[in-house]
Amino acid sequence: MKVIILVDCNTKKFEEMVSLVENKNIAIIDTERCDETHEYKHLLNSIQEFSKSDSEVMLAKFSGRESIIKELGDECPEMILSLSSNKNSRHYAGKPIEAFLNLIGMFEKETII
Repeated sequence: MKVIILVDCNTKKFEEMVSLVENKNIAIIDTERCDETHEYKHLLNSIQEFSKSDSEVMLAKFSGRESIIKELGDECPEMILSLSSNKNSRHYAGKPIEAFLNLIGMFEKETII
């Protein structure tokens, strides 16, 4: 099973997440400087490439736009999880780095990574 973890957080937190898993086979992308249309297309293209890869987990920094999550969920067969450091988001995680590490730990137990 492949999983995509969409993260809405600042660059520093995202870089910390990346550094914590840099020795693992995880696809990493960043859509920080994209408008909504380009962000969706970039994520969709990256997910399609990821689907063909040997990586089981993709970590993507994105804007947190709910419309993008919904569209990707409709288009992609992979499991998509979303974390946000924005308190107003329905995907809010008070400690997104810890939540991310817990997710990675769960997948490691299942021998996915």
